[in-house]
Amino acid sequence: MSDNVGRRTFLKAAGAGLASAPGLLGARNPNGQIGVGVIGVGTRGFYLMKEFQRIPGVRINVICDLYDGHLRRAKEFSTNTNARLTKEWETVLSDPNVDAVVIATPEFWHAPMVLAAAKARKDIYVEKAWCTSIEQAKAMRAAVKENGVVMQLGHNRNSDPTYHKAMEFMREGKVGKITVVRMFIDRTDSLPQWKFYGDYENHQLPADASPTTIDWDRFTAAVSKRPFDAERFFRWRNWWEYSSGIAGDLMTHLWDSANFMMGMGIPESAQTQGGLYFWKKDQEVPDTWNAIFDYPKQDLVMTFGSNFQSVHAGDMVQLLGRDGTIEVSRNYMYYYRAEWKPDVVEKLKQLQRPGTPPVRLPPDYSFKEGDLKVTTHWQDFIDATRTRTLPRCNVDHAFQEAATLVMSLEAYRRERKVRWDPVKEEIV
Repeated sequence: MSDNVGRRTFLKAAGAGLASAPGLLGARNPNGQIGVGVIGVGTRGFYLMKEFQRIPGVRINVICDLYDGHLRRAKEFSTNTNARLTKEWETVLSDPNVDAVVIATPEFWHAPMVLAAAKARKDIYVEKAWCTSIEQAKAMRAAVKENGVVMQLGHNRNSDPTYHKAMEFMREGKVGKITVVRMFIDRTDSLPQWKFYGDYENHQLPADASPTTIDWDRFTAAVSKRPFDAERFFRWRNWWEYSSGIAGDLMTHLWDSANFMMGMGIPESAQTQGGLYFWKKDQEVPDTWNAIFDYPKQDLVMTFGSNFQSVHAGDMVQLLGRDGTIEVSRNYMYYYRAEWKPDVVEKLKQLQRPGTPPVRLPPDYSFKEGDLKVTTHWQDFIDATRTRTLPRCNVDHAFQEAATLVMSLEAYRRERKVRWDPVKEEIV
């Protein structure tokens, strides 16, 4: 939250969410229909709406957005012709036909909505980043646990088979002791990143975008008031007031996938470098972000790098172990035996030629479709709502993600290394 108005809005929701918290919910009828409300059907929310309504036994009963165009599009693609449309997210939470809510709003709204949804005893699927302050994260964790609701954070790499296969290789001891994890996700295009309007392929501001079709007052209710600005409404990721930039949009995806595989938790310290180096117009948040997360008690360091000018390195997590290396992303997983092993050394010697770049052997294993089957992230959430079990990216993982994100943000803002106090759960 960027000002006192936003902080009061958050604290009011936090207090409401924790008052008279009931015990754990009982298990639902495993064969019963799950009524879902979707809050935010812009780019990501529209995709999630379509994915959830494909799941047997799930019915989208309420659709919420602040822009008329998004509501029209969602209504057109909804398989429930009687789905209720609204611009008031509170209406979704009060609807008795909603068992679970999908929150796909700008991230500065995540905390108030999660708190209110927990109080309303609705199960929660919320997009990343979970939140942008430790204060929010603590209140959200307490609200979810004390109200006994299921919560899944939208890091869907937790449900990609490539990451599950990588974890399987680690558990089998094929990688050995891992001391370094490198993460990078670079992007570029002819236009700046995040310059889209309701769809990744739409790069033009909708002609009807106006105070008449967009509820600007509701959009800015938790932040500072300013005159209507359609660019900020659609391209909110570009301003600190609404977004955590690369850190929340991209870094958390890769860090969380590593945490899913390795379970290393919140780092002991973090350092961050970032800035605007290429796309300098119409943007506050950096287009370049580099972070180091240290786990000295685990003999582990993690690095993350991202830029929006060159996509050459792409999107990857490298798990550098003594006995082998794994390279994994959403579409692939490669395993390489350690280059120091005698038979590998001999093969490299045979292939290397003087004056040529170092030779790299093909992977010893390359993931192929069908090697491992994993349910989707949204199916995992629905299964958890039926069985009252923890989903893959549950509230404890969400808290770890939030703490790590805020550590990186604070290191950047303070221009120094920051540390995590695990007793007080504070950044120092």
